[in-house]
Order: sequence, then structure tokens, then C-alpha cells
Amino acid sequence: MMIETNGQPAVHDPVLVEAEIDGKVVGLRAVVVNVMPTSLWLGLVRPDPGLQGLRPDQPLHLTFRREGAAMVAASTFLSHLGASRSRLFSIEWPSDFQLVRRRDHLRLDAQCPVAYTVTNQSDSGSAGLTGKGTTRNISAGGIQFVVQPGEAMVAAGDELEIRVALGPGAVTAEAEVIRIEEMTELGPGGRPRLPRPGVGPTTLVAMRFTSISEGAQDRIVRHIFTLQRRRRDRANRAAGSR
Repeated sequence: MMIETNGQPAVHDPVLVEAEIDGKVVGLRAVVVNVMPTSLWLGLVRPDPGLQGLRPDQPLHLTFRREGAAMVAASTFLSHLGASRSRLFSIEWPSDFQLVRRRDHLRLDAQCPVAYTVTNQSDSGSAGLTGKGTTRNISAGGIQFVVQPGEAMVAAGDELEIRVALGPGAVTAEAEVIRIEEMTELGPGGRPRLPRPGVGPTTLVAMRFTSISEGAQDRIVRHIFTLQRRRRDRANRAAGSR
């Protein structure tokens, strides 16, 4: 669940700053060093030459850690501070503060590549086999993904090690299969296709994470927030062009 919040950044707050630099989304770990009426001054935990690539008015995405939650917001880059241009900088006062509680596990439809290895099988007998799929939806608590015919099949109760690609990076986790569904492929006119001889079904696998780091969960939450923001911006642009 994502809700509006009156929470405010404060000095010494750690914050993850995500920006696009040279065509890639880069995460910069920083700390709030000064709170101004219309801006924040931030300092990187470690100097990063990539900071020099930021330009005035460049969009930024911020994630502040809160107990049991992540506070996310949008901002823009204002200027570098200091001669080195690799550690201190100022940003516009963030807007649209929203609180994402990890336990609520906001879920969003999204297509992300998935690679998996079966580490402990129940009845499938496929321990050690690997396969690939594509997510149908994701959350900080688990995923649903589609497995095409020919990939290693799994069964409810199987334990997997999975890697989910999120934009330019990825997260890894251990997960348990909680449900398997066969998917019916549709043909022309929306009519179900007949199964192809000798080819297994396309399946939808529902999984819950059993071991995942807080950092990986935060990465998923930020990815969901970014997708929502992009979809909202596209919808606003489409509405404005009518």
C-alpha cells in the first residue's frame, strides 16, 4: 500500500538518489547534510565521479528509509556544491512524499525477466535444474511469472533461487512455489488454442519470498514506484495531447 505522508527529511537521514547518467539508471547513496526552505543539501557516503554527470533540472527519484517502510519522493537536481563536484550537491525540496509499508506488499503488473534454479523439490523431481520466465506481477513479498513450454517445470512446494531483472540491475532471493496454474493460449477471435503435440503447457507460477534482503525489497519497491510514475506521466501526456 502506498499512502501520502507528512513525514519530512531531516539532517543525517540516509537517502538513495536514483538518476539517469549516460543512459543508465544509477543509485547514489547519500545523507542529508542541510535542510533549506526550498532545497536539501546532500552528501554522498563515498565520493562518486558519476555525480558530475548530473545537470540542473534533471529528474531524481529519492528513497528515505523509515522503520518498516520506505518514504519515496520525486525531486530535481539543482547544483554541485564544492570544488570536487563528486560528493556534495543540492536538490529541489522533494514533492509527493509517499510511504510504502513493506508488510503491505504493493503489487503491480510488470514484465521482468526471471531466471530460476530449483534448490529443493517436492514432487517435481527437478532439483538443480534451471529455467527462465517473465513476471506477470511483482511485489516486495513475491512474484508471479510465466514459464514457457520447454523450461524446467516446478511444482507447489518447490524451493527456488531466483534472479529478477529490474531495469539495469537485478535482485536475487530464495522463494517457495505456492501455486501453479496452466495458462490457456488464445488464438484468432479469442478462441482457445489446441495444445501442440509433444509440447508442455505454458504455466503461471506464484511464489512468495522466503529469504530476501531489505535492500532487495527496497529495490523492488522503488522499481514499482518508478513504473507507476512513468505510467502516470504517460497518461497525463496522452490526456494533454487530446
